[in-house]
Amino acid sequence: MKRFFQQVLIVVVGIFASLVFLTGVLLLFARPSQLRLADATVLRIALHGRVVEQGPAALMSFLNEDQGEVIDLLALKGAIKHAEEDKKIKGIYLEAGALTAGWASLEEIREALLSFKSTGKFIVAYGESYTQKTYYLASLADEIVLHPMGIFPLRGLSKTVFFYKALLDKLEVAPQIFRVGRYKSAVEPFVRQDMSQASRHQSMLLLKAIDDHFFHKVAAARKLKQASLKKMADTLAVVLPQDACRAKLVSQVGHFDAVEAWIKTKLAVDKEAVVNYVSYEAYASLKQPASSAARQVAVLIAEGVIVDGEGKEGTIGSKALASQIRALRDDDTVKAIVLRINSPGGSALASDVLWKELVLTKAKKPVVASMSDVAASGGYYLAVACDHILAHPTTVTGSIGIFGLFFDVHALLRNRLGITTDVVKTGSSADLLNNPGRSFTTHEKAVVQRVVDKGYDTFLARVAQGRKLDKEAIARVASGRVWSGQAAQKKGLVDELGGLEDAIWVAAERAALEEDYVVSYWPKPQTLFEQIVEGLLDKTERGAALRALQASFPGFKPMQELRYMTGVQARLPYCIEID
Repeated sequence: MKRFFQQVLIVVVGIFASLVFLTGVLLLFARPSQLRLADATVLRIALHGRVVEQGPAALMSFLNEDQGEVIDLLALKGAIKHAEEDKKIKGIYLEAGALTAGWASLEEIREALLSFKSTGKFIVAYGESYTQKTYYLASLADEIVLHPMGIFPLRGLSKTVFFYKALLDKLEVAPQIFRVGRYKSAVEPFVRQDMSQASRHQSMLLLKAIDDHFFHKVAAARKLKQASLKKMADTLAVVLPQDACRAKLVSQVGHFDAVEAWIKTKLAVDKEAVVNYVSYEAYASLKQPASSAARQVAVLIAEGVIVDGEGKEGTIGSKALASQIRALRDDDTVKAIVLRINSPGGSALASDVLWKELVLTKAKKPVVASMSDVAASGGYYLAVACDHILAHPTTVTGSIGIFGLFFDVHALLRNRLGITTDVVKTGSSADLLNNPGRSFTTHEKAVVQRVVDKGYDTFLARVAQGRKLDKEAIARVASGRVWSGQAAQKKGLVDELGGLEDAIWVAAERAALEEDYVVSYWPKPQTLFEQIVEGLLDKTERGAALRALQASFPGFKPMQELRYMTGVQARLPYCIEID
């Protein structure tokens, strides 16, 4: 026995020593080198990857290189802002690639670029191809170059929805649907093979609002008529590089050397000179001058599906976020809070838990909501708890509605797999939700529907209270209907249009703060140990397989997100991705 404990001790000590060694090695590699800029440097922004509100820690990116490239929206905007006043940064080079982003995120990047350009510094864009999203950013550049073999399909916007009814019919799986709201169409993919008329109507209005915004901004940037651009899109008149050049959407068709020649001319350097670039990631890592932390406006980021409990990466866990809200509420150095919401909603229970924490907090200090790409259903539930709501014109919001979704798999088990169940119970519904071998009874369906109806009534009451309107007025714009930020403002669901910086300014003004305050961002980065453990745990074959499947089959994502749907849901219709 003594020898056994000695061996256990040796193993434990070995593991601890290995962790210490690994930590030292990672710290050595993770330590940023002193960045020294040349007198004429160009900030390089690679528009590759997925835009998120706040990127993972550097070490997490190192450990999880297979998760794909991530663009940290906060870091990117911060780098552009700092570059405005940096005399060594003479211009910005935008490199178009495969970009995944919502339209509100693109708007915030575009506004930062416009502010940079207003200082008189240049912006040049180059793409081997352009998508409409990368071109939306590139359109404001002084020079736009497209590779001779590239493409730029200007075609307008679309939204594709995957439907699974035929698949479920083949498997003999019967969805049990409970919902309130004519437009609450999140369940439609499981019970229909196409969009309902109501869903198609609201989707078309949303698309048109974003489409109009896109063409208006591009037309203004390129000094073209909006109607002419839309006609080009309708007729697919712009696809090849020469088409884009003739339409004055790009300045020239050329290779990367043409871009560098243009940059050297702007920098007034010799043709043989080497252009000094610095990536936005490296530039953002430079330490900015510290401000007094005695007066803070805290930006609390809520991104992902809203779930009960702690939640996981990419979700909003009610327990975790509630803890953050309480900490900021009790912190006397935090004078105001900006809740940055990028969420399609989720658990109705979790949403209400967070709503209460926000209501308690705004009684103590100002709380302002800043809507990003999506702040709908449960995401909007959080926003109405705040003192003031700002949204982008292209923000997807509203979707005030509730639904419950369960799958009756008894026929699949019996007929396809040969599995039956038997049960002993003390009440007629004692096995409700615990026995997959039977269907809901008529009475049980009525009970579940009553729970959903109650949830919807509560949702309406929360919105009415937050927006200072009566429930009847809210009901007229509810029923699960989705609105653009611009339309939501007209309907009284949003106070004003603006981005994160505007929301910070509103929060500071409401807290009567002068210029001497610091903006802090929450949640705080993970500790080094937490990063190591989480990163290593995620390096699994299962994680890699799920990521590969999601990348190759877009319709897998909404199916995968079913695992978060526990209890009654306040969720956005479908998984809205507008391209």
